Order: sequence, then C-alpha cells, then structure tokens
Amino acid sequence: MAKQLATEMAPPFNLVAHYFIAGAFFYMLTSFVLPFYADEIGGYFVSSSLASLSHQYLLGFVMIMIFGAMYQLVPVILEIPLFSKDFAYIQFYMYVVGLSIMTFAFGVDKLLFLLPYGALLVYISMLIFTVNIFLTYRNLQRWSISAKFIFVSNIFLFVSVTLGLIAALNLYYGFLEIDVLQLVHAHIAGVLIGYVLMTVMGVALVLIPMFSLSHGFDEKPIERGFYFVSIGLVLYMVAMIGALGWLATIAEALILISFGLFAYQMWIIFTTRIRKQNDFWAKNMMASFAFFILSIVIFVIASLFGLDQLRMFAGYLFFFGFLAMIIIGHIYKVLPFLVWYQRYSPLVGKQKVPMLNDMVVEKVADWQFWLTFAGTVISAFGILIVNQFLFIAGTLMMAVSAFLVLYNIYYTLTYGKDL
Repeated sequence: MAKQLATEMAPPFNLVAHYFIAGAFFYMLTSFVLPFYADEIGGYFVSSSLASLSHQYLLGFVMIMIFGAMYQLVPVILEIPLFSKDFAYIQFYMYVVGLSIMTFAFGVDKLLFLLPYGALLVYISMLIFTVNIFLTYRNLQRWSISAKFIFVSNIFLFVSVTLGLIAALNLYYGFLEIDVLQLVHAHIAGVLIGYVLMTVMGVALVLIPMFSLSHGFDEKPIERGFYFVSIGLVLYMVAMIGALGWLATIAEALILISFGLFAYQMWIIFTTRIRKQNDFWAKNMMASFAFFILSIVIFVIASLFGLDQLRMFAGYLFFFGFLAMIIIGHIYKVLPFLVWYQRYSPLVGKQKVPMLNDMVVEKVADWQFWLTFAGTVISAFGILIVNQFLFIAGTLMMAVSAFLVLYNIYYTLTYGKDL
C-alpha cells in the first residue's frame, strides 16, 4: 500500500486534512439536525428546508470528502503531479464560505436573498477544482478506466453545477420562463450520478482491491458500465431539460444497467480478495454495497408503480446508507496511512513504529459502524411507514455515530503529534 499511496506526486497532508476535517464537521452537523426533519417524512417533495439539508449533506460531507480524496489520489492514480496546490487551498475556503451561505439561505426564508451569492461562491470554487483537475490531466500518458471515470465525472460536475447556478439565480430573479424543476432534476442527476457516483466507481476500482489485496480480476464489467452510465446520464439530462419522457425512460434503463455492472464488478473483487478478515473497513464496504443494491432495486419498484414514499425510502438508503458508509470506511484506511506516512515513515528502521490499526480506536469504530447501520435501517423504516418516533430514534443513533467518527478522526490526526 505504501508504494501505491505514498508517492512524490501526492500533495501536502495538510491540504487533504483541511477537507477531511471540514467534511467530518458537516457530517456531524447534518446528523444532529436530521431528527428535526421528522415532520417532512410524509411525502416526496422539494422544499427549501430539504434543499438546505441535502446541500449541507451532499456538498458539505460527500462532495468535500471526495474533493479531499481526489487531491490525494488523482496525482497517485495518474502518476503526475497536481497542477496547483494553491488552487486547492483557495477552493477550500471559497467552497466552505459559499456552502455555509447557501444552506442558511435555503433554511431561513428571510435570508433567501443571499442564495445567489452563496451559489456563486460554490460555483467558482468548483470551477477552480475542475480546472485544476483538467490541467493535471494535460500530461497524462496512460488512460486507465479509473482515469476515464474521474475525467468524465468532472465534465458532469462542470455542467451540473452550471445548471444548479442557473436554477438558483432563477429562483430569486425569475428570468427564465421554463419550469425550474426541469433544471433542478438535471442538476441533481449530474451531481449525484455524474460526479459523485462516477467518482466513487473510479476510485473504488483502485482502493477496494488495494485494501482487500485483490488482484488479477476481470475489469470488463466496469469498463462497460463506464459507457452505459456516461451515455445514459447525457440522455437523462437532455430529457429532463427538454421534458422528453420517452428519452428519460431509455436513459434510466442505461444507468440502471451500469449500476448492475458496477455491483457485479465489486462482487468479483470481493470474491478474489486475499484479506478475508472482516475488520471495520470490510464491514462498512459490505454494508454500503448492500444498501446500494437495495436502494436501486427499491427505487425501480417505486418508479414502476408510482410509489413516492417508497422512492423517498430508497433515496434515504442511498444517501445515508451507501454514501455515508463507503466514505467513512475509507476514512478509516486512508487517513491513518497519511498520518503514519507523514510522522513515522522517516523513523522506519530506526525505532519501533505503530501499525495503521493502532491509529484508530477499533472499539469506537465498531460501535460507530453498528450505530450507523442500525440507525440508518430504523430511520429509513420510519420513513417507509411514516413513523416519526422511529425516524427520530434512528437519526439520534446516527448522530451519536457521527460523533464517534469525529472522535476517531481527531484521534488519528493527533496520534504521535508530539514526535
């Protein structure tokens, strides 16, 4: 693993730490406010309060964690240096300020006038990120399937955040006569599937085999999945903007096929792994992909029969089951290694150095896993049967688990700091 992650191409650890710490904070914040949304579990609709929550979670936790991971992994995966570390720092501060303004503007009606300013800051920060990544690609020699996923996902990020900015400006100024929900649907699909999920697909193909010691597996399923999801998503975004229902159906079928191929690829990797022990990383991976498959199956059933509550149930499992657990699981692997490499790699051969597992409180990680898993299942079931008590009970368990994640991140970051 050291040879795969620790290269001269990687940026300073301090840069990545900025993103991981901020992401953990937004995750804990989302988990603590989630119980207060119990009144809104009775229907599948778009509201300003839900927009505040979704942006706080998706942009504040999921996206910022991915940005930090990309700054660490892209130079390693591509074997070329990041174009600009300064751009990455500028993006971070601009992004956090803009996102904070956006979430407050969505959540407080009197502050809605601030929405365009927050959206513009987030938009510029994401442009800085995409430009930084695209310029990093300029000297790329070998286009692996992971490199293709990351490149195309950043194209979708650029397009979808542009649509999001237009929708946000139109919400306040009303300069477009079309239904703004058409833009919102294309924006959501572009960010969630085009950027988040395609990035997860590309990075998972590197990290999961690395941590599970799996090699020599067939990559054809994920290669086919790349083309299915890329073409399908383009068609879907066009269908949403143009209100073309028949095209949306074709696009959804292509995207679902890509999801199936991705799940099959992960199954191939797990069945060929050498490291069989089910530590907290493996538990998070297995649970996350179980939530992924379950959410997709339920979403298809809900769409076929027009069951909005079931669709909301599926979306919740995807957001708080699949995305949360796959990110948290990799934090427990990537962060300890980065800290270990910074503080202990120069001491190898000179004195005793800790193992990576020593830099995580395993009992806390195990408790966190079970609380997250149980809390997600209970709160999701509360959504399904529209039971506020179950939803609040489950989300409170998730809030405790979020605190445990933050505790382990703090423990890892401060481990051996006096050396």
